[in-house]
Amino acid sequence: MATTPSFRYSNGQVATSDAAKSFSWEEPVPVNRFWDSIDYCTAHNFLGNFSDAEQGQLPVESDSADDTDTKLRLLLRLLREKIDRQEGAASPPGSLYETGYEKWYSLWQGVFRIQDMLGLPEAEDTVRMLVAKAKGRNIVPGHMLAEYLAKNGKYREAEETERPVLAWMEGSPGLGRDSPQAINARRIMVKALWGQGQERRGEAESMLAELEEIVDRMGGGKFGVYQEEERSLNRQMMAQLDILT
Repeated sequence: MATTPSFRYSNGQVATSDAAKSFSWEEPVPVNRFWDSIDYCTAHNFLGNFSDAEQGQLPVESDSADDTDTKLRLLLRLLREKIDRQEGAASPPGSLYETGYEKWYSLWQGVFRIQDMLGLPEAEDTVRMLVAKAKGRNIVPGHMLAEYLAKNGKYREAEETERPVLAWMEGSPGLGRDSPQAINARRIMVKALWGQGQERRGEAESMLAELEEIVDRMGGGKFGVYQEEERSLNRQMMAQLDILT
């Protein structure tokens, strides 16, 4: 008897996570040996570029025993091949950015995520290209750049890049202070401030206190399904920064 495939969502719930399914940014990721070793965000950004029919044709072995880096390099190659096909099909050829920005952006976002996960130096060039080409119509590349900068020790630029992103996310009707996106932006700000040294750590601690209060209050709200995940991510961040509470 055939079995029904299982899927996971960003909060780790499997198959029946109707609350997760209700959010437009959620992409179901198959639960199998290939995808289980790849974090949700990377898998989500890759799979969103392929239709269900296309996914069925990908050279991805569901029971693959390959290590994660080998899998990621396969996914990166598949994305680059699709970019080449899409650019060739654009009219005129090579004009996908001008004629289909959303498709162009989604593909390159997937490329950046995998480059970043693999620790490839070209990841920074890719995300800076995404920011430069956004031209005010997309706030997400700035968010990705700030996260990348904070992770790589460029704390002041990370703060300057993320601050307007945080303000936009918290003021957006579709998001708001207790959305996972705004909470993540606030975590990036904490890391950026903390990393600048003792003179900024009071600001970081104040923002962290606000962050914990926001997460504590989100249980009964629109984004309550993400509360435990956000608490876990906060704890991970504090452990990484050696912050005692």
